[in-house]
Amino acid sequence: MQIFYGEKDIDYNNPNGYAFLNWRFDDSMGGNNKENPFQGISDNFEMGKAYMANAVIALYSIIYSHNPQNMADTMVFPVLFSVWHGVELWLKSSIYAISLITNTETKMNQNHNIKDYLDALRERLSELNMNSTEKMALSEVVELVEEFKRVDARFDFARYSFDRKGNYQFYNAPVGDDKQWQKGLATDIQAVPNTCIKLDSLFNLILGITDHFRDFVEYLILVITEGGKLSDDYYEAHIKICKNFEKKLDDKIEDEPDPLRQIIRAINLYIL
Repeated sequence: MQIFYGEKDIDYNNPNGYAFLNWRFDDSMGGNNKENPFQGISDNFEMGKAYMANAVIALYSIIYSHNPQNMADTMVFPVLFSVWHGVELWLKSSIYAISLITNTETKMNQNHNIKDYLDALRERLSELNMNSTEKMALSEVVELVEEFKRVDARFDFARYSFDRKGNYQFYNAPVGDDKQWQKGLATDIQAVPNTCIKLDSLFNLILGITDHFRDFVEYLILVITEGGKLSDDYYEAHIKICKNFEKKLDDKIEDEPDPLRQIIRAINLYIL
């Protein structure tokens, strides 16, 4: 069965039947310049929005349906992967955007260690004396990364139950194994202790990231495309505009009686 369609195959009378893979990355204009550093910054922002939106709708569906048959036990893994990857993309977008705006070079190891990217972004904001902006934009990201660090989660923990070297992940290692994050448990039996995700806490954390951190990355994009400065004052002005606009959008969401359509509309308005 054909799933990838090209220009000759597409029925443009039914555009909602397709996902156009290139539209968000070439502004629907057919152009894409990989030599332009802004291209990657914008693309990472757009791709990050997709992963974060996926996490929101999947987790909302689980919580709203009251987690039937404990489906969250497995369904939470693609949610966590989407959150890790979405945050990683937004961190990269932010770091390279600041480098482009300030005309400075960024030297980063190309890996998936979001703690390193977060540390690099916080360092750049400190250099710019944007401490207030850091608190507003990154508080939930810091919480998330600290939680990953607390349990020693590696970037592939939500993709594979064993890492590339065949080691346990933090959640499936037996008592006493050095990969098991819960230390000090009785070691008389070789059992795997339970590790859980508090679903509503994760959901609220994701919503905070898609609200505050997303606004920050968008602000950097606008500084590049429309002008402006990197400062706490300019960022606070941007946030005021965003919040005033969002108040007008809230009524549109509240008017939707169907919960699924409501979350879809919210995702479209606030994340995508």
